[in-house]
Amino acid sequence: MDPSPDFVLVFSLDPHYNSPVRGLPQDKGVKAKRAEQLRSEHSALVTRLKTAGFAVQGRKGAHSTNSLLLFVKADEHRVRQEATRERMSDWLHGLASPKPSPREPRDFAAEPIEESERLRLVYSILTSSMPAGEAASIRSSASTGPVCGLPLVTQLPPSPANKVEFPHLVDMYPPHNPVQNRLWLKRWSNLPTNSPSTTGSRNPLDMLTIPQHELDDLKAVLGERVAMYFAFLSFYFRSLLFPSVLGLSFWVLGLPFHPLLAVGFVGWSIVFIESWRLRERAISVQWGTHGLDRVEQARPGFKGEGKTVDPVTGVEKELWSFRRTLTRALAGVPAYMAFVGILGAAISAIYVVETLLGEVYDGPGKKFLTLIPTVLFVTLVPQVTTVWGFVADKLTNFENHPRQRDHEASLTVKTFALQFVAAYGNLLLTSYVYIPFGSFLVPHILGRLPSRHAAALSKSTSSSLQSGSFSVNASKLHTQLVAYSLTAQVTGAFIEIGVPFLKAKLVPKVQEKLHHAPAVSEKDKNESIEEHEDEKEFLKRVREEQLLPTAVIFGEYAEMAQQFGYLVLFGVVWPVAPIWSLINNFFEIRSDAFKITSQMRRPIPSREASIGPWLEVLGLISYISAITASSLVYLYQPRATVPGSAAHYLSNLTHHNVSLPADGSVPFYTTRLATAQSASLPPASDAPLLMGALPPAHGSFVALDAIKSTLLTAAVVALASSHAYLVLRALTRWLLTRLAWDGSVASDLVRRREFELKRAWMDEHGMRLTPNEMARRALGWAEEDADEENKREGEGYKVEAVGDPADAAANVEGLPEFWKRNENGEGLVGAVGKTE
Repeated sequence: MDPSPDFVLVFSLDPHYNSPVRGLPQDKGVKAKRAEQLRSEHSALVTRLKTAGFAVQGRKGAHSTNSLLLFVKADEHRVRQEATRERMSDWLHGLASPKPSPREPRDFAAEPIEESERLRLVYSILTSSMPAGEAASIRSSASTGPVCGLPLVTQLPPSPANKVEFPHLVDMYPPHNPVQNRLWLKRWSNLPTNSPSTTGSRNPLDMLTIPQHELDDLKAVLGERVAMYFAFLSFYFRSLLFPSVLGLSFWVLGLPFHPLLAVGFVGWSIVFIESWRLRERAISVQWGTHGLDRVEQARPGFKGEGKTVDPVTGVEKELWSFRRTLTRALAGVPAYMAFVGILGAAISAIYVVETLLGEVYDGPGKKFLTLIPTVLFVTLVPQVTTVWGFVADKLTNFENHPRQRDHEASLTVKTFALQFVAAYGNLLLTSYVYIPFGSFLVPHILGRLPSRHAAALSKSTSSSLQSGSFSVNASKLHTQLVAYSLTAQVTGAFIEIGVPFLKAKLVPKVQEKLHHAPAVSEKDKNESIEEHEDEKEFLKRVREEQLLPTAVIFGEYAEMAQQFGYLVLFGVVWPVAPIWSLINNFFEIRSDAFKITSQMRRPIPSREASIGPWLEVLGLISYISAITASSLVYLYQPRATVPGSAAHYLSNLTHHNVSLPADGSVPFYTTRLATAQSASLPPASDAPLLMGALPPAHGSFVALDAIKSTLLTAAVVALASSHAYLVLRALTRWLLTRLAWDGSVASDLVRRREFELKRAWMDEHGMRLTPNEMARRALGWAEEDADEENKREGEGYKVEAVGDPADAAANVEGLPEFWKRNENGEGLVGAVGKTE
């Protein structure tokens, strides 16, 4: 039997957990007081729930958690009242929707209530805390009855500093719908079809996307936020077809770093982002969430400086100045810069160790020593990003954003700003530091090492370094990009599927060890509360869900944004990277569905009109890609060059074994950067081995000047490309808006809702008149008879009846004599071409 509760509240039965009663746990008096406080808190919680109209049932929690599960189900009449109230508020605030405008109050309740809508409304009743005495109003979206004011899931478990009313309430979650989950996974295990009534699609491209009816079904069960994520993932998956074909073509032709390839990738990113911007707008109109910010309530946890009245709705709200939020946000910038400095220093140090051990050292145990940088990276970088995530959350809460949308946008920017450094830092170092200056920096670093380490390296240094120069590994950028992009996808899949699976298996055992309960005697077992046989299967499933982590969509967007960055920022290095992303995302769609249904708790439904700040993150990455792609093409595009005196050095530098004819008649391929590096060959040196790796001052200055000049030119090219990007993006947005949005069904629905709101206001005030009649009433002529009207028209307009003398339409007292004279225009026209 499945009683289908709306929510499950987890209540800790540990009297010492977060108890407001102070004292040592061993004190018998403290124990008794805490036990009494626990019973009183439970009784007050159940009373609060029943007062709000909930049916409540309690059962024992998961094994070894020492908790109580409170199953709550809202009254059906209350849910319908809340749904009607919310729909009225949406219509009043002008949210676009495909539903026709109501003609009478019962039209708001005519539509059935979806499962996600019900859970969202119930969650609002559980967590909202409407001030006492505030009347329900569709203008303020206030509740239609008593609310519980329980802590939000994001604020749980509570701490004593929170001073919450129910400190032992540690969690709440909606149970999964196993029937819907099985149907979802069964349908998505195969390629989705374009229509629910057909077994195939005529358009092969429709097989590469999730059809709209599947997204609508998903929205009805899990809510708009989850459905919007899958809509984005599906759109992104299908959009990868173009860069995949483009990159494969250039890879087959052997044309990396080609300008057309860079233009193709950057142009695709612009079209993809702007197309999705319109796509999500159309989806939000279909789901009735377009303009959701108009009804967005104050963020839980937001505290204002006082009370004020909204000048539009007349509803009392918290007073808070954006200037204070901005000031607090700027105060957190030094903390971000400090973390960027720490992370940048760590990545740079690891990079140096990796270069020395991987490309300089060639002694015993090299295979094991080259693992040291990887261990350091995996150990240090995630720790820094994790600590920053904690600090970023605290800083965002300190900023005190009034709306949840602004809060999430600020947190997203802070989080991804550091992830950008962690994900792309090594690639940027390789592109703009190691390859251009490595032949000078590596010997310099070796010369700075302590003597004992220098001596250890000198015994096993590569032949190129012993000969007086260090040749950089020009293929390192390509190797790194392949490793990072593929590793990120493999590790991401393991973290999403493998880690939750292991947690589900290991967490119960760990908790049993940590919270080992004393053995229960047979007498206690017989006296314990027995559970009905028809409940056991249901309770087992709910207790398993209690131990699962909460589903968070934030991490899924971060993963897709990082993958998008690898493609557009460095796609010219490895043109076939989009193909692997296409393959990965085919499984990503299904693995995310499996994870949400099996490895995570059911997400609490919430409405969404967009992917939020992640759209701006993708736009920023796309803009930066115009800079990186153009500069990489300028620096590393192979060009045909006739061999000269530096040919052999360039051959070693680029790791190309080429045969150069003596007469120099056959060209070979090099890059602008390699040409600059060969401006001065390092001559032989009689200095000691390690110091001899440094070229003499004159030669190094010439080469460095050539490299700096090349990089400066690349910077100018990147600057010009960034400006061209802005022009192209504006043109693309304008063109797609005209082609795909203007005149579309979604656009007409938005215009219709705004138009009908004003027309309804005119109906209410009896102002549905013809334009002529409307003007007559506005001018006060509605009650005049025909004689008075003819008399007025003959005498001209009266200033007193029309308006102020400054009114241009009021300055006509009568027609001047000029307008009563004969009109000579016809005679002048007729005289054209005639001669005397």
